[in-house]
Amino acid sequence: MGLRPGNTKLGLLIHAWSIPSGLKEICVGASAVCLMLCYAMRQHYCRDSVKEALARNYRETLLKDFVAVMGGWIRSVFARVVRVHASGEFYSAEYVRKWVTIAKRNPKVVFFSYTRSWRDPDVYLALKELAALPNFVLWWSCDKETGAPPRLKGVRRAYLMTDDDDVPRYGVDLVFREKTQTTMK
Repeated sequence: MGLRPGNTKLGLLIHAWSIPSGLKEICVGASAVCLMLCYAMRQHYCRDSVKEALARNYRETLLKDFVAVMGGWIRSVFARVVRVHASGEFYSAEYVRKWVTIAKRNPKVVFFSYTRSWRDPDVYLALKELAALPNFVLWWSCDKETGAPPRLKGVRRAYLMTDDDDVPRYGVDLVFREKTQTTMK
């Protein structure tokens, strides 16, 4: 699967890199709410061909040459914006550091990602290094079960709202609503 061109939601000029979602060894910061509502475990993500492609991507991340391979993909498609993990997560500090190296080697590319891996202390330390890069935009993903994410310069908070009564009790920058049919002010 590799680095994929965007879609109608992302935009055709935004490329995406994804790995499987919902697996304990990958979604290290997932809450029960996150796992219950995860869009990356529904619809086209359930197709065998998509599952196999995401699994293949995950196996790529485990290889020593992943940084070089990803750099090659970025250059081959002339990527300027890359969404890291339309599906999947930063599953380890080592994996985050691979993305630190990728971003440093591609300073003209803007990377962005939403993550709940801030909940894992070891991964959080590596994410702080990633967030400090000028070309990597991180969003802490949170919900009513995660508690408030730590404040970190340059990192915004995205809240997953389960219903109209689920209002965050701390400052957030973006709210994703699970139930969008109701009128919410």
